[in-house]
Parts: sequence; structure tokens; C-alpha cells
Amino acid sequence: MKRDPLEIIEEMFRLLEKGRAFSMNEIAQQTGLHNITVKKYIQLIEIVRREPEIEVIKTRHSVILRVRR
Repeated sequence: MKRDPLEIIEEMFRLLEKGRAFSMNEIAQQTGLHNITVKKYIQLIEIVRREPEIEVIKTRHSVILRVRR
């Protein structure tokens, strides 16, 4: 079953809020995701953090990122 992308990001944030550094492999083990999937989500989080004008829109089947102007 496909997991909700926003739930995955929230799970990663909960893990990272524990106050210590985690490797991508550790995050993958803790979340049950493949390490390549973890890398993709971390890259997405980095993009959103750099561009505060990005709006995240969750639809029934996907997540859309849009730059607000």
C-alpha cells in the first residue's frame, strides 16, 4: 500500500526532532523506507526550506508544490 507523502515527511520530522543526528540509513530503518526514498524526501525538504514561498497542496492522489508570487 502506498504511503501518504505528507505522513512520511511528518514521521521524518518527528524522528529528527529527537535532537540528535541521524544518517539516511538510520532514518530508513526507523521509518521503514528505502534509503533512496529517504534521500528524495530530504532533498524535497531542503528545497522547501530554501524557498519560503512554496505552497504545499495535498490532493487525494498526490502532493503539489507551487511557488506563490
